[in-house]
Amino acid sequence: MFRFRLQRILELREQHEQAKARELASARDAADRAAEARLSLQTLRSDSEAQLHAARGNGPRIGHLTQLGTVLTALDERLVVAGDAVKEADAEVRQAQELLEEAARDRRVLDRLKSRHADAWRSDEAQRDRTLMDEVALMQFARKQDQSAPRSADSTENVPPRDGSTR
Repeated sequence: MFRFRLQRILELREQHEQAKARELASARDAADRAAEARLSLQTLRSDSEAQLHAARGNGPRIGHLTQLGTVLTALDERLVVAGDAVKEADAEVRQAQELLEEAARDRRVLDRLKSRHADAWRSDEAQRDRTLMDEVALMQFARKQDQSAPRSADSTENVPPRDGSTR
């Protein structure tokens, strides 16, 4: 039975790869949430800007216009922060992707090593089987030769020589 000595390390590498995959999924979720938050802020800003333009056309009140201007300024600042958060989340996704690729590469190295060891083990086992079969065949051949040799000697004693001479 084949036993890979580094099997425990391979299992640990597989677990590490799975952990990195979970981290990548988490980073992608965070990036998606950051993008959704930015999109929500952009939508809110567009709506507020539309309100500002509508208010200007309906005989604006100065307090209302000032308030809308303050809201737009605050939304612009929040959009910048949200954009930075999206960039940061995307960077974390890229880093998590790189770590996952590295973990997968490490696991594949051990998988290939295990495969080569298994192939070598199968080859050695096949060679041992062939050697054993050869030994069995040689023993059977020798046994048949030993069994047939006395009969041949007995049968040659009873047969007269062909040249007509006596022994």
